[in-house]
Amino acid sequence: MEPEKARTPDDHAVVDLALQRSEELRQAKAYDEGIRVLNEALGREVDHAAIYFRLGNLYIDQGDLGRAERAYRRALELDPEHDRAKNNLAVVYKRQGKYYEFVKTYKDAQRMALRPPGKKARRPGVSGWMQDHRSAMVLGLVIVGAIALVLLFLRGS
Repeated sequence: MEPEKARTPDDHAVVDLALQRSEELRQAKAYDEGIRVLNEALGREVDHAAIYFRLGNLYIDQGDLGRAERAYRRALELDPEHDRAKNNLAVVYKRQGKYYEFVKTYKDAQRMALRPPGKKARRPGVSGWMQDHRSAMVLGLVIVGAIALVLLFLRGS
């Protein structure tokens, strides 16, 4: 077993710069270079969820949906509350034609985005959601939105 690397304040600064640089490269459509920068940053042992999220963005822009899916899933393993990673994963599923996964993931992302900051996630269950009327209302709106998306998709087919 390898000893864990010590984290330094420099690690955070290097990762922050890598995240910024990768976004600049993404805007310039230099996807391979942005991916290289982020892969190097993964060696710093800090903020991996943000790095995997940015990798997913680069992969999706590059058209590599399989790698984008893996990157967003990894970001969510590291930070289950990363609502933007969840939303982008839903986009990947839609582009891959995985409509069941798209609707489920999109609903989860919307639920996460509407949750007040600092509020812990609850497992959706009838009693848990019904105890908090705001959550029940939001859940209803998300379900209606998901149904509307599915109907729009079916209408376009």
